[in-house]
Amino acid sequence: SIMQFFVLLSVVAAAIAAPAPQESPVAEAYVHEEIAAEPYVHAEIAAEPYVHEEIAAEAYAHIEPVVAAAPVAYAGYPYGFAGYPYAGYPYAGHFGYAAPVAYAADHTTCINNVGSVVPCAQ
Repeated sequence: SIMQFFVLLSVVAAAIAAPAPQESPVAEAYVHEEIAAEPYVHAEIAAEPYVHEEIAAEAYAHIEPVVAAAPVAYAGYPYGFAGYPYAGYPYAGHFGYAAPVAYAADHTTCINNVGSVVPCAQ
């Protein structure tokens, strides 16, 4: 079956992708060598003195938050939806519209790409 073929294919792919056996070189024994360390030399570095600077604070300016406009009641899409592609076929005893239906829409607002009513850009 197809499932067995995929299992066989994955086993063959894993076998091909495996690294080929190689002769490993003989490991060399560890030989410890002493390394002369440099002596520590202490250097005194003078610290910079603290200098206090007064920074003038800015005056507080209170700004009232902008209140969002109340949501607009949505009257419906400005275009009709006829149930395409099943507009002319009966479904559960109901008949679809044969032509788009015009809805009355509020023309003082705009509709964005997701169908929400938003204020029009000026």
